[in-house]
Amino acid sequence: MTIATIAEFLGFVAIGFVLMAAMGIQALVAMFSSVPLTRRHVKECPEFNVQRAYHRIGLVIAVTCILVCAAAALVGFFAPAASFLGFLLGLVLAFAAEIKRMCPDNERNRKSYEILYADCYPPSDRRAADWAPIILWRKLRPGSTPRSKTKEPL
Repeated sequence: MTIATIAEFLGFVAIGFVLMAAMGIQALVAMFSSVPLTRRHVKECPEFNVQRAYHRIGLVIAVTCILVCAAAALVGFFAPAASFLGFLLGLVLAFAAEIKRMCPDNERNRKSYEILYADCYPPSDRRAADWAPIILWRKLRPGSTPRSKTKEPL
């Protein structure tokens, strides 16, 4: 192997890692974390809109799988075999780095699920849970303030 081939291999490892970290992990989190959390929320709150939640989960999975598969097909078609193997290695490394994030018992996943699927709760639960966007912002990013409050008056 020449230096150029090794550099190309490592470049495709980086491309695969970035692609999986940016998009593919979202689909895996939706499959392995959001589906069990949806089942749990249905048991806790029978009025929870299951169809809307499952539709959103399916949409995330479908779109990200299509994008990742299209990118893999393009890499496989245009790149040599060693580069394609590097791309696949990058995908696997990104998956291994985020394996804990796919667990439904992860506190981060539960918080983000409640925020992202807040519109699936009945209206009375939304008011009781302070469903205003500023409250959701504070729950998602504790310790930060909205941009409008950090600006200095002119």
